[in-house]
Amino acid sequence: MYKNRVVDAMSGIYMRSKTVLFIFLIVFMAVFSAISFPVQAKPARQWASDRKVPGYLEDTFTPFLLADQNRTVHAFTSQWIDDGSRRLAVVYRKWSLAGGWTRPIDVLLAPSGSATFLGAFLDISGTIHVIFAQGENRKVDVYYSYARVETADSASAWSAPVLIGSDLSGVNSAAMSGDLLSNLVVIYSGNLDGSGVYAVHSSDAGRDWSDPIQIFAPKTSDLTPYSLRLFSGREKHIQAAWNVVSALGVDEELYFSTYDIESANWAKSMELEKRVEYPEYFGPSFPAIVDNGNEIVIMYNGGNPFSGLPVGYGRPVQRVTVSTNGGQSWSEAINPFPFHVGRSGEHSLALDGVGRPHALFVQRIETLVDGQYSIVGGIWHSIFENGSWTNPDRFVTTYSPHDVRSIIVQGNVLLVVWREDPGEGTHGVWYSYYVLDVPELPVVPISTINPPTAVTNNNIVDVNHTPVALIETSTPVKLTDSQREILDGSSNPANPIIIGMIPVIIVLAGVVLMYKYFRVRS
Repeated sequence: MYKNRVVDAMSGIYMRSKTVLFIFLIVFMAVFSAISFPVQAKPARQWASDRKVPGYLEDTFTPFLLADQNRTVHAFTSQWIDDGSRRLAVVYRKWSLAGGWTRPIDVLLAPSGSATFLGAFLDISGTIHVIFAQGENRKVDVYYSYARVETADSASAWSAPVLIGSDLSGVNSAAMSGDLLSNLVVIYSGNLDGSGVYAVHSSDAGRDWSDPIQIFAPKTSDLTPYSLRLFSGREKHIQAAWNVVSALGVDEELYFSTYDIESANWAKSMELEKRVEYPEYFGPSFPAIVDNGNEIVIMYNGGNPFSGLPVGYGRPVQRVTVSTNGGQSWSEAINPFPFHVGRSGEHSLALDGVGRPHALFVQRIETLVDGQYSIVGGIWHSIFENGSWTNPDRFVTTYSPHDVRSIIVQGNVLLVVWREDPGEGTHGVWYSYYVLDVPELPVVPISTINPPTAVTNNNIVDVNHTPVALIETSTPVKLTDSQREILDGSSNPANPIIIGMIPVIIVLAGVVLMYKYFRVRS
C-alpha cells in the first residue's frame, strides 16, 4: 500500500511538472514570437507608386531639387502666373517624406518680363541662393537673390535681385554652386564677348560679385554651350561639365573644367568626347556630375561607339567616364547599360550617405517577342559601387517620363521627379521615392551663422508681391514602422541585443520558479 502511495505521489509530481513545463513552453514561444521575430524581419524596400505633384501647371518643367540636413527637399522651377500680365515667376515649394508637398509659391519676379529659373545652392548657414534670367534673344540679364531656408516660402523674405550678368544673348543654361564657407560660383552660357561659357564668383556669400569672365569658347561661332552643370566636391574645388550644340541643335562635344576656390582660377577646359561624323550618330548630351571625394563621375547620353552590341552603332546610350585624380585625367568612357537605348532629356546622378552615386535615367530595352517589336521602358536606377554599376532596376510610370531629376535627402531617401514626355502630352510633374538600405545621416539643425546682408540696387524691382493663390497640398505620406524608426532616429543599435536577451531571462526565471515549486512540493 505504501509503495502504491509513493508511486502515485511520484506520478502526480511528474504530471504536474509536465503541465507546468508545457505551460511555460507555451508562454515562452508566444513571448519569443511576439518580441523577437518583428525585430529580425527587414522591411521591404521598393519604389513608391508614382503620384502627380499637386499645384504645378500641366506644362511646368521638372523642378530643380536641393536637400538640407533636416529631412527636407527644396524645389524650384518657373511657372506661368497672371498678375495683370502673363509671365513666368520663380516658384518655390518643399517636400518631406513625412509631410509630402507644400503648395507652390511664386517668390521671385523679374524686373520686367519673365523670370526663368536657372539654378540654386543651399549653403551651410541655411541660406538658399538662386539665379534666374530675364529677357529673350539678344538681350538677356542674369539675376541673383537669396533667402533664409526657414522663410523661403514667403516672397517678402527674398532679397531684391542683383544683376550679375547683363546684355547677354542666347543664355540658355546656367548652374550655381558653392562651398562650406561663403564662396559662390555661377556659370552661364551666352554671347558677351563671343559665344561661350562665362563665370562670376562671390567670396562673401553674395554681397559682392566679380565681373564675368569667359572660361570657355567653342571652336566655331555657330556652336553654343548647353546643359551646364556644377558640383561642389573635393575640398576647395568645384567641378563643371557641359556639352556643345550646333545651330541645328546637334550635340557635338562634351567638356569638363574645375574651379579652384582658393586661387579663384578655372582650369583649362578638357574635351571628354566628340561626336563621330557618321549619319544619325548621337553626340554627347545632358551631362550629370558628382564627386564623392574619391571619384568624379560624369554620366551623359551619347552615341554607341561599339559595333556588335544589342544597341546599334551610333544609337543613343548612357555613357560614363570616371576620374580618380580630381579631373586631371579620365577613364575611357563605357556603356554601363548595354541593353538600354534612347534619349529622354535630362538624367541625374545623386550621392547617398555612404558616397555611392545613384544614376536615374529614362531609356528603353528593345526586344522581339514572337517576331513582334516590343519595348520595355520606364525610369531606370543603378548604383555605382566598387568600380561597377548594379543591374538597373525599373520603375514603371503612369505617363511616359522625360527630364528626370533626383536628390537624396538625409543620405537615405531618394526622391525622383520628372515631367511627361512633351511629345506624348502634358500631364504635369510626377514623383516617386525610395528609402535606401543605408543609415540615415544625423539631422543637423540650421546653423546660427548670420545670413549675408541684403544687397540693394535702385534699378531692381521690389519682389514683395502677393503670391498667386494655387491649389491644394499633397496628402502626407503614410510611413511604415521601419521608415518612421529611421526618420525619428530612434533606432538604437543595442536594441536587438537587449531584446534578444529577453527570452534568456524568461528561461532563467522559469527554471528558478520550477526549482522553487518542486522544492516546496517536496
